[in-house]
Amino acid sequence: MKQQAPPLLLRKLLKRIIAYEIYDEVEGDLAELFHERLNEMSLAKAKWLYFIDVLCSLRNFNLKRKLSFYNPLVMYKNYFKITFRNLLKHKGYSFINIFGLALGMASCLLILLFVNNELSFDGFHKKKASIYRLDEVQSFGSVSEQKVALSMYPMGPNLLLDYPEVIDFTRFWGMNRTLLKHNNQSFYAENLARVDTSFLKMFDFELVEGNKANVFEEPNNIIISESLAKVIFGNENPLGQLIDVDDDRENQMKVAGVFADTPDNSHLQFDALVSTKLWEEENRGNWGWNFLNTYIQLADNTDAERLEAKLDDFLVKYLGEDILNAYSLFLQPLSDVHLGSMDITHDYYNHKKFDRSSVNIFLILAFFVLLIASINFMNLSTARAATRSREVGVRKSIGAFKGQITGQFMIESIMLSFIALIIAFLLSWAAIAPLNGIIDRNLDLSLIFQPINLVLVLIVTTTIGLLSGVYPALVMSRFNTIMALKGSGMKSGKSFFRNALVVFQYAIAITIIIGTVLATEQLNYMQNLDLGFKKDLVVAVNMYSDTNTKYDLLKTELMSQKNITNVTATKQRLGNNLHQNGMQYRSDTALITGVTSSVVVDHNFMDFYEMEIVEGRALSGEYANDKAGLSFVVNESLAKELGAGGKEVLGMAFHYDGMDTLGTIVGVVKNFNYNKLNLKVDPLFLSYQEWGWSEVNVKLKADNIQEGLAEIESVWSTLFPQRPFEYQFLDDHIDKMYKSEQQLTKVISILSVLAIIIASLGLFGLASFTVKQRLKEMGIRKVLGASVSEIVMILSKKFTALVLIAFLISAPITFYLMEGWLAGYAYSVGIGAGIFLIVGVGSWLIALLTVSFQSYRVASSNPVETLRIE
Repeated sequence: MKQQAPPLLLRKLLKRIIAYEIYDEVEGDLAELFHERLNEMSLAKAKWLYFIDVLCSLRNFNLKRKLSFYNPLVMYKNYFKITFRNLLKHKGYSFINIFGLALGMASCLLILLFVNNELSFDGFHKKKASIYRLDEVQSFGSVSEQKVALSMYPMGPNLLLDYPEVIDFTRFWGMNRTLLKHNNQSFYAENLARVDTSFLKMFDFELVEGNKANVFEEPNNIIISESLAKVIFGNENPLGQLIDVDDDRENQMKVAGVFADTPDNSHLQFDALVSTKLWEEENRGNWGWNFLNTYIQLADNTDAERLEAKLDDFLVKYLGEDILNAYSLFLQPLSDVHLGSMDITHDYYNHKKFDRSSVNIFLILAFFVLLIASINFMNLSTARAATRSREVGVRKSIGAFKGQITGQFMIESIMLSFIALIIAFLLSWAAIAPLNGIIDRNLDLSLIFQPINLVLVLIVTTTIGLLSGVYPALVMSRFNTIMALKGSGMKSGKSFFRNALVVFQYAIAITIIIGTVLATEQLNYMQNLDLGFKKDLVVAVNMYSDTNTKYDLLKTELMSQKNITNVTATKQRLGNNLHQNGMQYRSDTALITGVTSSVVVDHNFMDFYEMEIVEGRALSGEYANDKAGLSFVVNESLAKELGAGGKEVLGMAFHYDGMDTLGTIVGVVKNFNYNKLNLKVDPLFLSYQEWGWSEVNVKLKADNIQEGLAEIESVWSTLFPQRPFEYQFLDDHIDKMYKSEQQLTKVISILSVLAIIIASLGLFGLASFTVKQRLKEMGIRKVLGASVSEIVMILSKKFTALVLIAFLISAPITFYLMEGWLAGYAYSVGIGAGIFLIVGVGSWLIALLTVSFQSYRVASSNPVETLRIE
């Protein structure tokens, strides 16, 4: 019969309250007494008396505290010493483990700096939560619709007048690069803008000289940036000085203030501001003047959506019911302008605008790269810990608790994590300047050291250390002492977790690489696609009001140069957001109104760009109506919208805003892509007028580009000595339309390279560990006649199989994600099997080479030496 034991709960209580050094003695005495009582009394009474004995043992509680006291700092010092000894003893392993994590941390730090910068745009304005930009949705028929960052000149004042929810407004009307003169010297304001007097009240741009309340009191006042003031006036006080704007004495202006240079994280950029008062009289009721931004400030607790719902009535009140066929209005929060405007065209005043989804992609990629690095860290820490079983056995044999073993490995992991963080700071410091060049930002590493950000970084680093150390710590703390002293590590079955992590990290790396390849192919496709016009060798030269009067002479002089083949002019550069015009056309029964894009061009524009006329003819200087601006060429999209196709559209009555009489459609041009290729080709018409060119387009001979540029500059300097020669190649301009895509692709490419490097470093470390574990086995195999290639294959096949599994997991996921991304482009590359095959084979080969390097070292070594070591 089994002997009755004292109550388990009371024995556990006794163990907790009695000092470890006397526990066995006290517990044995009480158990002996319990069994004696069982012979004399009932079980219940014996248990009750045992309970009394346990309570009486509470007097030994203080003894436990005294005997159990130890100074943990002594142990921590020992942990630090052991950690650094192991680092120095295993330099290769330490480098792979720490450097891989440092790479992941550095990439994450830099991406977080970038994301923080993007999210900070316009965040310094105190009233940002109540400021909205007024934007339009312009439509034509049932097919063509686009959001535009435009509003009509009278909208702001009338919204303030009609709606109590609107408590203020300001307009921003850019004049771009503007000539300034002072004391017969010429200077340029790169971004001069016209604004309302409330501008500095709504927005918190710092005025360092002058009074915000009255800087625009006089119509002819101007305020300039500190940098521009330094350029024009040097150390002289600029206040009260006179400046001639655009070389027009009628626009002589007085400097009334100086403002601090606009922050780079402001979507509005300007270096000089003038008041709209100068243009108020002529434009107060000009609802056709639709080329500016309007910002409104709403009263506290105003529901912006409810106000937005009233804006159709606002349009009808001032422009009639028919306007709703072509226009609607919406309110865009100021905080959304920088990152939420990628689907908004004609966004002329949105500095370095970026895509919110791209920011999210950066965040996701940074997280996954850090995750790969952390998995490496955990995997290598676990593998390395398994070789320290004797150390654990010795510690346990001299009295170390499980908690102390766990604590040692956790502290070591956290220490390595912080060493990696220090290296990550150094890597970030070295990489931030090149990164700024790639993404066109001014990131500052000092932001990381702000208290909130630094605390976050330290928490993340500690978390990585804890999570990476917890698995090896728990495994090692559970080792059987005898088995550990014999040098037995964890069972082979325990490697399943490590293998799963290898598959996971390689799946992430392969997904990033395939995504990068597809994104690069899409970018190259867009940059090299036939746009429907010839953009190569075209130089766009800026024109001004005074140079326009001599356009014919300029064209004649340029055409006489030997390295110039053709010259034309336009008001809108291809590749820009084109102007939108209200238009009317005569149908069978009525005059129909709509909105469409337009390009005002010289007669030879279509011949210059070798555009294909599919019906009718191009514009020509030989026809009186063409010269009078009464002839139009429409693209195929507009012809379709007009309810006709091909020859049916020819001769149709047509005109646009500002025309007194109807003109005629004389030709249909084949659709050409004048915007980014993520947008479809919208309806468009081309017309002629003899004034107001914004640029001259000059085509050069391919073999004499530099000579051709010199000829243009020579003619320009002769005709317009007061104007600088400013030009840009059209293909460069079109490439810049894809700047955000280029930045995204470059950063993703860097992250994909880092991901595969980090994953390969981890694989190299694990392969090294595995090879060392199997040295004796390989030595025996070689003695028994195994060849070098056979040994290499035995050691490599497991890891290459893991990479193959990772590819099979990542391929369908990547296909799904990239198919969704490419769907956002009107023109996109196909996702072929070739890309997956190349990346898959490439990843497998990288893994094979990584593992084979270590395997070959073992396979080519002398088996006698290997067996002797074992």
